[in-house]
Amino acid sequence: MQNYEHWYKIKNLREFNKLSQNELAEKLDISQGQLCKIESGWVEKIDFLLMDRISKIFGKDLEYFLENSVVNNNVKENKGQISCDNVTINNPYSELLLEELKKLIASKDEQIALLKSLLEKK
Repeated sequence: MQNYEHWYKIKNLREFNKLSQNELAEKLDISQGQLCKIESGWVEKIDFLLMDRISKIFGKDLEYFLENSVVNNNVKENKGQISCDNVTINNPYSELLLEELKKLIASKDEQIALLKSLLEKK
């Protein structure tokens, strides 16, 4: 079973049910590190038996993990969207984060301009 469409559902179910990674990993009989890799999308395939255990823990059918999906992130505002075959992923970056990044870039641009002007004076 491919992980790329399912990792976010596992993490969302865990968080919705207020389980830590350690708690869910114990219930699944895997390490917390392995669960972290699954939830981060680093694992290419998830074992069918593991998906069956996840389904039973959260009371979901396996089809829940196979149906078309939308990934929603808990950010203040999403304006962008990336769409692929059966998955829509909303922009994972909050507008506040993007604004902070723009400020940092502008600050670096100002520093570069200042350094260039100092070099020209030599």
